[in-house]
Amino acid sequence: MKRHTFTEWLLGEVTAARCALLALYEQRDKLQYIDGPRLEKEYMEQIGSFEETVIKEEIECELLQKKQQMIQTAINRREPIDEAKIDALIETYRQQMHEEAAGPYAPREYAELSEKESDELQELYREIVQDFHPEMHPELTEAHRQLFQKAQEAYRRRDLAALQLVHEMLFSTAENGAALEALLELLLGNRKETVKVESVPQNREHVTDYSLAGEIYGFFRPTAEEAALREEQGRYRQRTDRVMNEMETMRMRFPYTAAEMLADSEKVEAYKMELEHRLHSAVQVRERKEKEIRAMIERVSVHG
Repeated sequence: MKRHTFTEWLLGEVTAARCALLALYEQRDKLQYIDGPRLEKEYMEQIGSFEETVIKEEIECELLQKKQQMIQTAINRREPIDEAKIDALIETYRQQMHEEAAGPYAPREYAELSEKESDELQELYREIVQDFHPEMHPELTEAHRQLFQKAQEAYRRRDLAALQLVHEMLFSTAENGAALEALLELLLGNRKETVKVESVPQNREHVTDYSLAGEIYGFFRPTAEEAALREEQGRYRQRTDRVMNEMETMRMRFPYTAAEMLADSEKVEAYKMELEHRLHSAVQVRERKEKEIRAMIERVSVHG
């Protein structure tokens, strides 16, 4: 087998690893910027608002329990009950507990797009990721890196008009590079640099079968060129593993964990019934605790 066969096979392996990584970048961003906000909005519309009411009521029960314990401690120590001071401490606890219940992600508003507009948004972003992702194109100028960040922000906000503008600025390099560089110079204050943009190789109509080369390659000592290709392939695979781990971590958090339930109307209704039961129980507990606290304070006042 000729040595150039191994080189061609390795080039194909590198291209495949590169294309797989590009596809993963797009999937990750779609998961984070499109699917996540959609799930969050759907959850809030179907369940979230009512769930917030239930959680707030349960928090009040916990706070009343704390207040009752503070009052009992004062009674045990034969100290005067400073209800104003206790309520101030309870308010601090209330703010902390509400922040914890809200979690790190506050509800966000995103633009509503038609199905056609959503498809266009996805296609524009796919093209930008393929040709201008900084990790895949280290030769990009700082100006283009910043424009890529603007593309990510527009994609996150589902701002189709903004993404169209960034797409036009990025892809006009080939036809009107000088004008684009002048515009980037004006917008971002960067010096002019030559930008080399490589497209992802397209699938050919007839593809050579390199399976035999892959099977026997291990028996040959690699050339310097082949070793370099192997290293490049390894780097792509490492990045692929990292992105896949990021996506897996994402899927284990809200709102992605709610996707299965939201897809099943029976599960949604069952959870709503559970929330109604929790709310009913919390209201009963709150009312009982309020009466017990009033009774404790009144007994101290009578015997004081």
